[in-house]
Amino acid sequence: MTGGEFGGWTEMKLLPGLTVVTGAAGPAFSDAVEARVTAIWDEAKAARPELFNGRIFSADRLMPGRIGGHWTDYRHALAQMRDPLIFGDRPLRQLAVCGALRCADGFVMARRAASSLYLGGFWQSPPAGTVEARDGDDSVCLADQIAAEAEEELGLTREDLEIGEPLLAVTHTGTHIVDIGIPLRTPLSGDEVRERVSARGNGEYDRIAVISDAERRDWEGRRDVLPTTRKLGRILNCL
Repeated sequence: MTGGEFGGWTEMKLLPGLTVVTGAAGPAFSDAVEARVTAIWDEAKAARPELFNGRIFSADRLMPGRIGGHWTDYRHALAQMRDPLIFGDRPLRQLAVCGALRCADGFVMARRAASSLYLGGFWQSPPAGTVEARDGDDSVCLADQIAAEAEEELGLTREDLEIGEPLLAVTHTGTHIVDIGIPLRTPLSGDEVRERVSARGNGEYDRIAVISDAERRDWEGRRDVLPTTRKLGRILNCL
């Protein structure tokens, strides 16, 4: 995918106090579709043995103050990422969180490693990741989700962060992934953030940049910045 293929990502502003509610089981798919899902998963697992078929959240109803959905397994989400039309007119809408992190020196950006399963080589505002079931709990707390991603990807603890209210939902063209944009702040300097990523991060990113207000113009119009980050940056006046 190139930067020129990001047209059509849609945005919805969210209301304060957004709730995420889990409901009944998701749709049942035909034997043929399930066989295709299994084939895609087996191929991906052979290439990446570390893949784990965890439980992820799919949004069925998306409104400014409320998101309703169901739990499904990751292999279905991965199958749709590889074959966006696999579920026909009932696509999964994999819910994800995407932070917009300000440190003491500016706005933090990270480049996804080229080896990433999705959108490798593009810049985004970290942390980010799929909403997944954690510790056997079926409820969804977006603040907990973004905090977990921050610790896994950046080595930042909950105590390092001020977590704001979700601001917007951005839906990816094709894959139907829905990013929930969440502002974050840390008193740490840019150098301290880089040190945490280097010492404790999981290798999701291969470069970290900290953009000062004076450097914002250098990032305008860049085609390697993901749309969710671009939209969050405009709202927060930091990109």
